[in-house]
Amino acid sequence: MNLFTYGSLMFPEVWQRVTGLSAPGEEAVLQGHVARRIRGQSYPALVQEAGAETSGVLYRGVSGEAVARLDAFEGSFYERVEVGVVLGDGTRCCAWAYRAGREDDPDILLERWDAAGFAARGLAVFLQEDPGFSENGRS
Repeated sequence: MNLFTYGSLMFPEVWQRVTGLSAPGEEAVLQGHVARRIRGQSYPALVQEAGAETSGVLYRGVSGEAVARLDAFEGSFYERVEVGVVLGDGTRCCAWAYRAGREDDPDILLERWDAAGFAARGLAVFLQEDPGFSENGRS
């Protein structure tokens, strides 16, 4: 299975900890969607928005076991949906992505999520907090 990531899972440290996989991803863009900040959280929510696009990382050949771990990690706030992404060379492919289950959730802010800000200020804290996805995590 192919999986498009746009938030914390774009970062290899998080991806490997959650999935147990270390294969590199490739840059991709999802059109018609935007990653928005969530009130009180360092990670984003993906919502549909006409004309928008979200940069992220595509992981190919994700195992069923890793998908089960991802489903547990994402929880009930997100739903896994099939999307089409554009790769760096302009080709398109199908992938799954975790989108907000309720796009009208009042905790999803209008402000776009900042991946560079997360990398600089939020990633280390996110990994320290270890919200139940370490080696002794949810799966």
